[in-house]
Amino acid sequence: MAIGLILVYVLLIAFLVKLSLRPSNFPPGPRGVPLLGFAPFLPKNEPFFRAMQKMAEKYGPVTGFYLGPFLPFISVDGHKAVKEALHNNDLNGRPSGTLVISRTFGKKLGLLIVDGDFWQEQRRFTLRHLRDLGFGKTSIEDQMMGEISDLILDITGAAKSDPDHIVDFKAIFTVSVFNILWAIIGGKRYQRDDPAFKQLLANVDLFLRGGNIAQVVIPVPAFLVRLFPSLPSRLGVKDELFVPIQQFIEKSIDEHVSTRSKGDAARDFIDVYLDEMEKQLENDSTFTKKQLIASVQDLFTAGSDTSSGTIGFMVLYMINYPTIQQKIREEIENVCGDSLPSLAHRASLPFTDAFITEVMRMSSVAPLGIPHLAMKETQLLGFTIPKGSIVSVNINSMLQDTVMWGDPENFRPERHLDADGKLFRNEAFTPFGIGKRICLGESLARNTVFLFTAALAKTFEFKSLPNKPPPTLEPTIGFVSGPQPFKAVVVPLVH
Repeated sequence: MAIGLILVYVLLIAFLVKLSLRPSNFPPGPRGVPLLGFAPFLPKNEPFFRAMQKMAEKYGPVTGFYLGPFLPFISVDGHKAVKEALHNNDLNGRPSGTLVISRTFGKKLGLLIVDGDFWQEQRRFTLRHLRDLGFGKTSIEDQMMGEISDLILDITGAAKSDPDHIVDFKAIFTVSVFNILWAIIGGKRYQRDDPAFKQLLANVDLFLRGGNIAQVVIPVPAFLVRLFPSLPSRLGVKDELFVPIQQFIEKSIDEHVSTRSKGDAARDFIDVYLDEMEKQLENDSTFTKKQLIASVQDLFTAGSDTSSGTIGFMVLYMINYPTIQQKIREEIENVCGDSLPSLAHRASLPFTDAFITEVMRMSSVAPLGIPHLAMKETQLLGFTIPKGSIVSVNINSMLQDTVMWGDPENFRPERHLDADGKLFRNEAFTPFGIGKRICLGESLARNTVFLFTAALAKTFEFKSLPNKPPPTLEPTIGFVSGPQPFKAVVVPLVH
């Protein structure tokens, strides 16, 4: 009996030792504990991207550890490592764990969490038709200016209704930005005060602030989720928030179907996609209703929240740097006179553009992007990345790389201007990523953020609350970053 127990203990110890062994040439990193790996030590009280940057200071630009006994997690930090990782096609996969796909009907659908031929076909189709419909083009500028005018009226009214001109900026930009996006996707505009619509946008915000990418990719078996339905929420994946969003999208799709006749010109992206579904009806097609819902959901959640969050940071930095705010306003007034800035003015507003670039560098709203997956064993900075590894690419570390920026901790818009005062791009300025996975909404986002920022700077003066310090520039913690809720004194300017 005693010999049998000893044998069991020896085998158990041998098993645990084997589990703790790392593959040859695996990147350096923390060990964690047997069976659970580093999972129990994942950071909870600071942004995950910052925790990974601190880890890189100790272990190097490519850091490796395990989540559980079998899932390698690779954190990639710094300009050189990030650039190599994002140009390595072997790392262009996406994870497919139970928690990851819980928000897309339990399947790899949509545009964000898909890979291989499916991803390439859907991305090419989506990008081509969104461009045709106005993504990144001046043809959508009239829609943008209409939303900006309504926003200005809203902020002006809020400022005048308060004796101290204090305005609450919580979620104030989200409806405006979404309406620009939805004009292209769904061809409809929503009122800023629509309570049901605002609740949908609030659901998106709650989801995106709910967890970090390392928790999402933990390999939780599907049967555990069935036994314990609250488990995803405990790990930060509040997939129930997406049920009303999916219902909203499905209702929009059904309305498109019922209001179109065969041969009608496509009004928006949903129409274009429905046409493709009908065209490929006889084939084993990737174009399905669930895929359309998931794609629109991805465009909806990624596009509206990140752009509105970026605009929020623009206002925060104007409050924190009033001298720079004044310099922006003077440049805009000298160029635009009494009119609001347009995209045609952009080349003549280099300091304003430099300010926007610097805010985006300091406050990346998607500091880690979406986790990648090693499709096969590959190399990264000389280290071996095992097949199936989750690869977290720290975009923020590019924006804070001391080699590329010199003093990245300092806010200096002029760093983006050359000796002639013209805007230039540092190759490490990559808030939208690089490579084949670059954000497909980059051009629309850049135009949106420029027009909103320039219009707000020209129309209002933003100041801290009386006898209070400026609102914090620290981001919220979650899947993406955003400004913390803040209030400010807003003084409408007379032109």
